[in-house]
Amino acid sequence: MGLRFRKSISFGKFFRLNLSKSGVSLGVGPPGLNVNIGPRGVRQTIGLPGTGVYYQETHQWPKSTEVAPTATSQEASNAELGWKIIGFALALIALVVYLGSGSSTTGSKHPITTPAPSPPPPVAPPTKPDRPLSRDEIRELQTLLKKQGFNAGTPDGVMGPKTRAAAQAFASAHQMKGVRGVPTLRVLDVARSH
Repeated sequence: MGLRFRKSISFGKFFRLNLSKSGVSLGVGPPGLNVNIGPRGVRQTIGLPGTGVYYQETHQWPKSTEVAPTATSQEASNAELGWKIIGFALALIALVVYLGSGSSTTGSKHPITTPAPSPPPPVAPPTKPDRPLSRDEIRELQTLLKKQGFNAGTPDGVMGPKTRAAAQAFASAHQMKGVRGVPTLRVLDVARSH
């Protein structure tokens, strides 16, 4: 048994350059349908991938010593030239596809990625319109202020001086700016969240 060597370099999905002891050949086609052009000739293979069932047909290059000097020698020479032209054309197509796709000779399959679009800017939550408090809301504010240690008086729903002073102290303690006079819905919302 002699030394054997075989290396296959992929040029995308359909083109392979095969290097072996017998020479260099070009394989063209997807799995199951392959044309291999090499120094011995052209081999066409059709099969069902993964099953081991295939049909193969080989066209060997005619050797000049085999052709007798008859009328068929011209035909054989033309056939050899035709197959060589086909092989050269397929090799040229493989090279153009390889150079056009920008893939490497190692056959790595790195997908082309595009940068992800930047996320949209965060949308500020809609602000509630600030308004004076209803009687029930004043009662709720008085109860909340009392629970948090601010003396707002009896929770009766009336905005008296004790409730105003407690709301002002609460707003100052929570660094709320612009709260003067009668407390509004904004003060109640902050009191609810604490």
